[in-house]
Amino acid sequence: MPVRVEPLEGPVGALIHGLDSARPLGAQDFATVEQAMFDHVAIVIPELEENVPWLHDFGRRFGHLVPHVLDQYHHPQTHEISIIARNDGTHQSRTTGKPAGAFWHSDLSYEAEPSDAIFLYAQKVPGQGGDTLVANMALAYEKLPAATKARIADLTATHRWGWNTGGATPALTPEQLATHPDVVHPVVRAHPRTGRKILFVNPGYTMKLNELPQAEGEALLTELFEHALQPEFQYCHSWSNKMLLGLDNRSSMHCAVDDYTDPRRMLRMIVGNTEKTGH
Repeated sequence: MPVRVEPLEGPVGALIHGLDSARPLGAQDFATVEQAMFDHVAIVIPELEENVPWLHDFGRRFGHLVPHVLDQYHHPQTHEISIIARNDGTHQSRTTGKPAGAFWHSDLSYEAEPSDAIFLYAQKVPGQGGDTLVANMALAYEKLPAATKARIADLTATHRWGWNTGGATPALTPEQLATHPDVVHPVVRAHPRTGRKILFVNPGYTMKLNELPQAEGEALLTELFEHALQPEFQYCHSWSNKMLLGLDNRSSMHCAVDDYTDPRRMLRMIVGNTEKTGH
């Protein structure tokens, strides 16, 4: 049975039917899944039985996987998968403060080579709450006024780990911090596979616009964030156990909703920047 793509209503998302973690993913089916991510920014694969080697291989089909800087949360089977847990009693779990990712961000925008994609697999979800919000940053760019597009065309922004995360990111150790200095990225990127222009700033990690005076830059960033976070650009993802969510991290930013107290446990894979590897 071939893979089938069912677009969701709204600006983000498509359901993927026909994947089975008990059998390898064929080349044609993978091409369909990859194209769905390009077209819809997010893909949702429900009722996928847990199979860590299969998930690992699936993530690697999109490019090389990047171990997260917080190595204390790496999966025991592979450092290319990390565990995001809250209130579940494991040593990786957080029980105080905000849950991981409870702020708007794009994974690894604080790196010299930001992530192409991320995948989250739900092992345990709360009975209520714990959604993930996703914003379509390609569509957000398209809907900017022409004057704003011209204003930001040649601007760059500085990104920093934990810049504005409200306690939802742990402090890095001195060793981790030494490998993660501030980085600079264009405010507007072109998607390497689709060519679409993308607004590449996010409230969690983007700290300033480099070519503008501080007050003017802060005001413009606020304007861009308010624009990008309008409901017309957003998708609210409600989780079920055994569900895999994939995000084109180049074209989106996301936020975990902090509205639950039940246990929540996810597996995460981060696909690195593939432009230089030619993947």
